[in-house]
Order: sequence, then structure tokens, then C-alpha cells
Amino acid sequence: MNKILYVDRKKIIIINQKIIKMWNQRHPHKSEFVDMGASRIDEVLTMVKNSANELSFEQALIEKAAYLVGGLAWCQAFSGANKRTAILTCTIFLLQNGYRLNIPQNENPELRKLLFDIQEERNHINRQVIDKIILYIRKHVIRS
Repeated sequence: MNKILYVDRKKIIIINQKIIKMWNQRHPHKSEFVDMGASRIDEVLTMVKNSANELSFEQALIEKAAYLVGGLAWCQAFSGANKRTAILTCTIFLLQNGYRLNIPQNENPELRKLLFDIQEERNHINRQVIDKIILYIRKHVIRS
């Protein structure tokens, strides 16, 4: 099995900061600010690293990607742009492991709906929604 390359907390924070900066430049009348909870990000990263280790490389990568995108949306570690940060972080995670997420423009709302759904359960991450995210990623992932 190939070694999976993970995204670290620092990179996730930088991604969020850049998204917020771009948003504020485009929407100065609706500006967002940068604030985050590092422990929440670490909780998600631990969940990602501990998941699916018994699976094949590709299956593990897809499941870990689902926990990454779903976990970041679920934990709401940032004051804004949590779902955008989750999607971009997941995309980078897959790219650095030799895969890319190919989401047709008309299907982006489907992923966003799943990320809204995962937020509903505040006490724990909903495995049924993660399973739906796994299926979504599996459908849209391409080996680079």
C-alpha cells in the first residue's frame, strides 16, 4: 500500500485565510473575519488518520477524504467559510495523493447539501452522511 500524504492544520488554516481574504475583496459590504479553533481541526485530523487504515490505498484515500471534508464542515472550526475550506482542503488532499475531484458545476450543490446535513448532528459525526459523502467522492474521483 502506498503511503497516504495528509494535510496538516497549518495548511488548512492558510486555506481558510485565503478564502476569507478573497471573499472580503469581492464582498466588502459582507466581510467575514478569520477566527478558528485549532483543537477542533486536530480532532478532525485525528479522525481522518485513524479511519480506513485496513482498506486498500484507493478505498482508504476516498474514506479519509470523506472524513476530512465532512469533518471540517461538521466541526465548524472557523468563524466563516467552513464548507468552502472543507471542499478545497479535500481537493488538495486528493491531489497530493495522485487523485483529483472532478465535480461538474451542476453537481456542486449536491456536495454542499451533504455538508449542511453533516452539521445537523452536533454531538458526533453522522456515519450515514459520511457514507453518502464516500459514495459522492467515489463517483467523482479520478486518478491523476
